[in-house]
Order: sequence, then C-alpha cells, then structure tokens
Amino acid sequence: DQQWEGEGGELRHFGPQWAYVHFEQPVTAPKDSLLIGAKFDADIHGESCRLAFYGRLATLIDPTKPEQLHKLRVYKPKEKRGVIERIQPDGTTAIVRGLFKKETDPGVYTGLKVVTGRGEVGVIEGPFGKSGKLRVGFAGGLAGAGRSGEDNCVVLSCKRYIYDMNRKKLKQ
Repeated sequence: DQQWEGEGGELRHFGPQWAYVHFEQPVTAPKDSLLIGAKFDADIHGESCRLAFYGRLATLIDPTKPEQLHKLRVYKPKEKRGVIERIQPDGTTAIVRGLFKKETDPGVYTGLKVVTGRGEVGVIEGPFGKSGKLRVGFAGGLAGAGRSGEDNCVVLSCKRYIYDMNRKKLKQ
C-alpha cells in the first residue's frame, strides 16, 4: 500500500489511479503505450486550465459505443438524508420521510441499506403511502426510548455509475 503525505498532511497516494481522457482529435497509440501529454498553450492569466499528464494506456475505448463506456466503473458518490418519523409497534420497522421527493420512484431505493445516527443499519422495504415516505426494516430492532434528533437521522450512501446503461440504478 503506497501512501505519502505533504507538509500539511493533506496529500495522500493510495496506489494506481486511472483517468478517462477524451481528446478532440483521435490519437493513434497501441495498448500499453506510455502516453505523455500537455496543454500549455492556454493563457496563464485566463480562466482555462493548463494540463500535463503521463501514464500507460490501459485500454482502448470508442466513446461512440456506450457498451464500451459502460466498462468504465466511474461513479459519483450520493448521500441522501431523511428522518425517522415514527417507529412501528413491532420495534423493527420505521417510517422515514425526507429521503426523496414524493414524485421520485421509490422502487429505485428498495433493498438499499441506510444507517441511523446511532449506527443502526436498516434496509428500505418500500414506499409508505403516496407522500414520499418509506418503510425501513431494522433486523436488530430500534430502541424507542431516549432517541434524540440526531439519532433519528437516516443516511443512505450509494454510488451512481456515470456510464451505466440503466441511469436510474443505484449501487452500494
């Protein structure tokens, strides 16, 4: 595991990194070639970016073919927050509001895990009514007494893959 820090402790390196670089003009190079590139012709006082890079060409991708872009596992981390509105009498199911708007399809979120402010892990079971609320099951149960506002906060962390064919699908 490679790791280094700068003077202020803010820089870290965690091994190999990859980049998808799309050029205006096609570049001819075989796989595994060493690429070195720079774009320094921009005005140093302007708002455009000056760029330099190097690295090995890991794979060849035709950007006009979506099935090839799908191979790139590039994602945006997403985090949604909601609040436990009430705990059902069984003690293992909670009604959560605020994770998404009422016009959002709750099926996209069904089966995803959420975590409360107390660290209790639950799974989204499905919608509750038509107002955008969700039913969340907690296998370990929820303590009903002594819950603060922070304890009732529910966080859904997931990834939305940018080049995924099914753009609405979320993964954890």
